[in-house]
Amino acid sequence: MVFCDSVPLKDVDWAENFTIPKFDSNLGTLKAVDIELEVNLTQRLQMENTGRGNFSINSTTESVLTLLMPQGEKINANASLAISKVLGPYDGAVDFSGASGINSTESSSSGVLTYSIENKSGFVAGFSGENMVLKGVMECMQNTSTSGSASTEVWTRAGASACVSYQYEAGEPRTGDAK
Repeated sequence: MVFCDSVPLKDVDWAENFTIPKFDSNLGTLKAVDIELEVNLTQRLQMENTGRGNFSINSTTESVLTLLMPQGEKINANASLAISKVLGPYDGAVDFSGASGINSTESSSSGVLTYSIENKSGFVAGFSGENMVLKGVMECMQNTSTSGSASTEVWTRAGASACVSYQYEAGEPRTGDAK
């Protein structure tokens, strides 16, 4: 049984809650809990070389989603982007195009990262329909280096999804802590 919640792409940095139903022990005995995280990162880079010579751009973005588990553990998922380009001499127009400009949108994903949870007690519902709130914090570090003068605009957005997978043995309902 899998439950998911997500945060759509939004301006970084952010803190958002992921709300996931807890395991209903009326279904049986909880055997395993896995958390799946995925981070999505999008960056739009606009640059125009305003100098007379060639111009190099190196832009890197690192994003980290930290998810706080019910018992206080933290798990992380990372995504990164790198853009490198050489622009030609200024063509007389700040239009982010041609040989002297760039207007690019790049995307990246962490892929799905799976974490097995050892202490399952915080994932078992005390009553039917109980949810847990997992706090997620997205931090992005962006670094752009250039070799000359330019007109520059950079936008970075990040989103994430968190899924909880419950493996259980159906049968007699079990109340209390499932370890």
